[in-house]
Amino acid sequence: MASESLFKNCKSCGKSVSQSASKCPYCGAKLKKLSVIHWIGIGLVVLIIIGIANAPSNSKSTSVASTSITPSNSVSAIPQVEQQFIAVLNQYAGEFGNAANELQQSALRDKRRDALGQTIGSRRIDSWRGTIAELKTNTDGKAILSIRIATDIEIKTWNNALSDITSGTLIEKWNPVYNSLINLKLGDAVEFSGSFLPSENDYLQESSLTIMGSITQPEFLCKFSSVNAIQ
Repeated sequence: MASESLFKNCKSCGKSVSQSASKCPYCGAKLKKLSVIHWIGIGLVVLIIIGIANAPSNSKSTSVASTSITPSNSVSAIPQVEQQFIAVLNQYAGEFGNAANELQQSALRDKRRDALGQTIGSRRIDSWRGTIAELKTNTDGKAILSIRIATDIEIKTWNNALSDITSGTLIEKWNPVYNSLINLKLGDAVEFSGSFLPSENDYLQESSLTIMGSITQPEFLCKFSSVNAIQ
């Protein structure tokens, strides 16, 4: 009985012929066969498929903490008082969503005001860290600056001269801080110092128009005394 490894059937006449035959000796039909190169190619494809199936995953997990602290700064590099400041704000932002009515929301704002007073009594900022969220000028050429220190928390100047009349947060061209901002851009990591403005409602003056904005996305006004890029 013919071995299947040595013979095959002719597709034209159906008779058994040698695997090495290029044409059928009975009917003369041409016979197709895989060359050595074809077999090598098939073997390489199989090896590639096996390699892909066994390759380790390259996906990387994202730390939850990276969303609450500016990504460009490690937690250890951020001053302790800044970390406490962020923690207080995040705590009351979370509690605000559970308030049943506006009376409870107002009470939460008062509690946050007291907590901020205990956390940052002097209202001074000393070598805090964040990233540039806004950097532009008003019609008078004064610098408007906002620095994000965590998700939904920014420290900033006013964005118009009218609101800034009594605050003096906009940065004048003669101010050394103005020169330090010239080569910065959005997203740059910076170390900054300055002082918050006082407020009866929030302990630190905040620019939101609603209680919700003040608690969940606070933007605190600041007179910046230095802003420098983190190398």
